[in-house]
Amino acid sequence: MSGALFSLLHKRENSHSEGIWACAWGHYVPKDKSKESTSEDKEQENGEENKENEENEKDRDNLPDTEQRYVVSGGLDDLVKVWRWTGDGVEGELSAMHTLEGHSLGVISVDVNAEGTMAASSSLDSTIRLWNIHSGEQLQTIDCGPVEAWSVVFSPDGNHVASGNHAGKINVYAVDGGRHVTTLDTRGRFTYSVAYSRDGKYVASGAIDGFINVFDVESGKLVHTLEGHAMTIRSITFSPDSQLLLTAADDGHMKIYDVKSSHLACTLSGHGSWVLSVDFAPDKMHFVSSSSDHTVKVWDFAQRNCVHTFKDHHDQVWCAKYSQDSSKIVSVSEDKSIIVFNSPV
Repeated sequence: MSGALFSLLHKRENSHSEGIWACAWGHYVPKDKSKESTSEDKEQENGEENKENEENEKDRDNLPDTEQRYVVSGGLDDLVKVWRWTGDGVEGELSAMHTLEGHSLGVISVDVNAEGTMAASSSLDSTIRLWNIHSGEQLQTIDCGPVEAWSVVFSPDGNHVASGNHAGKINVYAVDGGRHVTTLDTRGRFTYSVAYSRDGKYVASGAIDGFINVFDVESGKLVHTLEGHAMTIRSITFSPDSQLLLTAADDGHMKIYDVKSSHLACTLSGHGSWVLSVDFAPDKMHFVSSSSDHTVKVWDFAQRNCVHTFKDHHDQVWCAKYSQDSSKIVSVSEDKSIIVFNSPV
């Protein structure tokens, strides 16, 4: 694939007043009104569900009528920001929607639920906050206790958020009400990165000492412990089919594992320093990595090689994520900029 097809679409400098550590795409598609009315007619038959249905109707009234794409960013200025992405093909731009205040220390991780309606953020202030993306309203504050929450992720069904902590545990909280649901204990050190498999069956974590742990969500049991890297695992993600696990670490390497067998499929190198984030394109054709070497790299999944390097940031790139249609990459950096790249599918 020709590198000329890869391009910078939009760069927004000074998006935050300090370094930006986290980003995520959100994609909202309005439900089919006709389908809604059919399901509502059925629910009408059950009197007990009427009240709940009315509440859902109110929530829906606040939702946009048209398809929306968002980028959510989190910075060391304690802020979460929501940006609307407008454009198509190789044109587009980010416009500011909401500045979400509430955290008292730097925001280190953000995620958006699959429906594109809610954002989660975790901070050095030891809280996770849930936000309505469309209105900017804070929905929930989850106090994670004296040991701060680190990376935060939504479960695929959007009902839970999970976060790792300094004691090596993964805490899972209910989105509705924010109550603590369960703790998965890695019996290891500081759990830096956490990911759910797309099928919802597994949770994986990467630790500061380079260990990877994979849990079965339903049973809560530890399935695998892998001595994966020599240094901190900054990022961990499952392939779209939930069969593979991709990790990135301070040792400058990325590794791909088979989830069921725990077999190491390959080790990839190419960055000149710490690899800070990795993310699979939803179409599984590519994955993206970002590094403290100031670059963002796109990798061909089948060939296991780097097909393009973006050199548009001038400080470490903390996070890079694929859009839901696999055609765009957003990256954020210590240089306070947010960049959206075109990545041909």
